[in-house]
Amino acid sequence: MTLQERNQRLLRHSSSRHQRHIKRLKNNEIETDIIPNDGDYLIKIRIGSPPVDLHAVADTGSDLVWIQCQPCDFCYPQTAQLFDPTKSNTYNTIPCNSTYCSMNNSNNFQCDNETNECEYFYAYGNGSTVSAGVMSMDTVSFLSNVSSPCVFGCGLVQDGEFDDDSSGIVGLGGGPLSLISQLGSIIEHRFSYCLNTPTSNRTSRLRLGTKQGITLSKKTITTPLTTQDIQTYYMVNLVGIHLLQREEIAVNNVMVIDSGSTLTYIDKSAYSRLEAMVKRAITAEPIAKPPQELRLCYDKKSKIEGNVNVVLRFDGGEILLGDRNVFIEFDEHVCFGIVPTQEEGDPMILGNVAQVNFEVEFDLQARTVSFTPTNCDQDHGGLY
Repeated sequence: MTLQERNQRLLRHSSSRHQRHIKRLKNNEIETDIIPNDGDYLIKIRIGSPPVDLHAVADTGSDLVWIQCQPCDFCYPQTAQLFDPTKSNTYNTIPCNSTYCSMNNSNNFQCDNETNECEYFYAYGNGSTVSAGVMSMDTVSFLSNVSSPCVFGCGLVQDGEFDDDSSGIVGLGGGPLSLISQLGSIIEHRFSYCLNTPTSNRTSRLRLGTKQGITLSKKTITTPLTTQDIQTYYMVNLVGIHLLQREEIAVNNVMVIDSGSTLTYIDKSAYSRLEAMVKRAITAEPIAKPPQELRLCYDKKSKIEGNVNVVLRFDGGEILLGDRNVFIEFDEHVCFGIVPTQEEGDPMILGNVAQVNFEVEFDLQARTVSFTPTNCDQDHGGLY
């Protein structure tokens, strides 16, 4: 073939790939399972060539994608086999001079001068849960067989609260290392998820890149994402909170939408007033010593269902939280899943229990997030 013919073939090949991506996106083919798992939600991903099926925590409150890898120096026990990089034909480590190694907070990354590999150290919450290892790149694919190169951490040291059903964490935040940012224009900077109840035995869906299949309704509310210094967090402004048909408590503070947090946190002063409202709405007496982190619990025999409906009002509209969004079962007790922040003015958190049975859609180009009430079990799920 002449040079011109080769170039024409490359152009046709490029155009064909582009049209294939468009077709897949328009047909809503980029999606994967979400599985409730003891307070967390796992998503199914495939890493490597040949692909290895893994489940990892879906976390909109962090960026880094990481999984446990062989040979692991200190790993928590997991149900699935550890990912073995030596068995993947497309695996590579990230060199020290990579932009990924120098971005963000330099405390998260360092160079191993002997191997010229970029190493990472990532902490969660108060720093008691950590992952450390080697920054790597490999092919990531999904249920739809759509695949893309992805930078992730090959975890060699993990410590803290991890569940053995999970092989790691998939960061879905807004920073450059997250899965969402890495897929970027491929998914048109848009994604959504629908979380079913924590006790459900059905899967729901994480959708990447399209609104197709989402049923918008008159109950859909759209609120702007606020601008903040930390790219990771998806923040919205919570204007006020109240029980249905009761006086609203003014808040006017930012709230982080965090699929990796079970509980919802609001300002201490607002919480005190909300707790008083809940106690008046429920005639039963709360237990004297609730479990750690929780403030208000009742005996299951009290039958408190239907007495409390919490309304969150954001810029642009309000959402109604039912029993499944505000109460969590613990042994013989049922507890209020909204708690106070440690300090007044601390960023508040919309946890995953409050997000149950909402289609939560992020449009990162328009800088908005939408909430659509739906039945995630019925509309999206399959038995697992």
